[in-house]
Amino acid sequence: MRYIIGVVLPVILQCLFVLVLVEMNTGNGSWVGLGAFLLGMFAIPGTAIINAIYIRSHPDLHAVTVINRCFLFALIVPVLTPVFLLAL
Repeated sequence: MRYIIGVVLPVILQCLFVLVLVEMNTGNGSWVGLGAFLLGMFAIPGTAIINAIYIRSHPDLHAVTVINRCFLFALIVPVLTPVFLLAL
C-alpha cells in the first residue's frame, strides 16, 4: 500500500499536471508545451524511482511520514516546470 500511495499516486498527479500544461499550449505557436513534455519525460520516471528507493530503504518509518516525503519530493516537477517555462 505504501508503494501505491507513495509512488503511483504522485506519478499520476505529475502526469496530469504535464498533460494539462501541454494541452493548454497546443496550437498557439508556443514552445511551452514541448518544454513541459521534455521535462516531464525525464523527471516523472526519476521521481518514481527515487520514491520507490526511499520507501524500500526506510521500512521502519511510519507510513504517513514516508508518504509525506514522497509527495514533497514529487512536488519538484510542478514547481520547477513554471520556472523553466518562464525561461523559454
